[in-house]
Amino acid sequence: MQSSGAASPEQADYQSASEGASDDDQSDHEPLYRRQPAWQDNDDAMLQISLKQTNRLRKLRKSEDEDIINGKEYEHRLRTQYIKMHALPSWAELPSEQSARKRKSADSDDDDDERWSEEDPVDDTVRRDLLNSTVGILEHRRNALMLSPDHLSIDRAKDANIMARSSDIIKSVQFHPNAQVLLTAGFDKTLRLFQIDGKVNHKIQSIRFKDLRIHKAQFHPSGDQIIVTGRSRAYYIYDVQAGKVERCPGIWGRKEKSLEKFSLSPCGRYMAFAGDNGNIIIVSYLTKQMIGSVRMNDVVTSMDWSSDGKYLYSSGMRGEIYQWDVAERSCLRQWIDDGSLGTTSLAVSPNEKYYAAGSSSGVVNIYDQSVLANNVTRPTPYKAVNNLTTSINCIKFNHDSQILAISSSLKKDQLKLVHVPSKRVFVNWPTERTPLGRVTCMDFSPTSEYLAIGNRRGKVLLYNIKDYAFH
Repeated sequence: MQSSGAASPEQADYQSASEGASDDDQSDHEPLYRRQPAWQDNDDAMLQISLKQTNRLRKLRKSEDEDIINGKEYEHRLRTQYIKMHALPSWAELPSEQSARKRKSADSDDDDDERWSEEDPVDDTVRRDLLNSTVGILEHRRNALMLSPDHLSIDRAKDANIMARSSDIIKSVQFHPNAQVLLTAGFDKTLRLFQIDGKVNHKIQSIRFKDLRIHKAQFHPSGDQIIVTGRSRAYYIYDVQAGKVERCPGIWGRKEKSLEKFSLSPCGRYMAFAGDNGNIIIVSYLTKQMIGSVRMNDVVTSMDWSSDGKYLYSSGMRGEIYQWDVAERSCLRQWIDDGSLGTTSLAVSPNEKYYAAGSSSGVVNIYDQSVLANNVTRPTPYKAVNNLTTSINCIKFNHDSQILAISSSLKKDQLKLVHVPSKRVFVNWPTERTPLGRVTCMDFSPTSEYLAIGNRRGKVLLYNIKDYAFH
């Protein structure tokens, strides 16, 4: 076990940016978000919802006799009700609203260091669609759903970053843990936040890091901060609430020149950084101090956590997978990834029933809990997925562990979705005509209503998984 002193955060050398849509996405005469949405979900209008069925829906009625409304009107009334009951988070305000609020404040002074440039104001209806942080995660979607392995109902929505596309490779996409907000980041050195509705996907804000090509960005489980790393000894923490960036100048006592590869524990207490010579550096999120390290007999390729943050899993290019006790900084188990010449990606399912390992050959092995039995060093996979033939760069379970998404960035359109309970790959999507490009990253929304897919062309594709959308 190793320990270190605190690393005092410094103010980052960064540049805030407010980027509009590209020239291809809007005309010279009219702001994009003032026009009618170019894409509409017709299923919303077809839905019929009774406001008299349950007590919690009766408050949405405009008169005592009102009963049936369609899905669009239902969503609008939910938003209105939410706004009445909850204050708007300050981090989700439009730049123009922030400026207006500052001007109205009696004790506020002119700020020469305004972080965000002005944007055209939007009307109330659009603003509500843009800024509501939790209305998209509806109570009725939390009920258990059993997916059919035979068909996945999925449609393409507007690209998540259509309002501000990246000029370079997308390296990270992640949905906010509690809101319909998506972060994107990559080699254009810019972190962006989008309000996801599948129709317009307004950009909320963006932050450009002058000295860092971003390799990874991840929300803290609280949703209040974002950790940003690249090929540098320093890493950054963006405070979403305060709109400020802090620069953490490396890990005191360590000589690593790059901290680009990291993983944040679901409990929010730890950050694990891949260090040199097989070392994994465990850092306290609260103090930014190193609290210890563990060491593999290999180069660290991927890391993931148990849901409670007690255990860390890691993989290496020799095809070995490790389970670590974080508190004790000790190796509990080590096993050989079946048939692997090199394990390139690793994921633990949210329910911790499955462990997926992607290899340099394109095979993805899914293991069940028997892999954690004592003295098992060469476990047999629960399922070996052989649909891809090039090195796996990303694997991701959805929120209820029924879907596993796997991808390779070495060839175009290399992505598959696995129905985990049945051990079958969905055959109806993606098809040969699905324009994915070379997939670099992906993430499911908190209730799996959306799947976001980043690629090498700077696009973040967005797909609506309709099986989850109205459940």
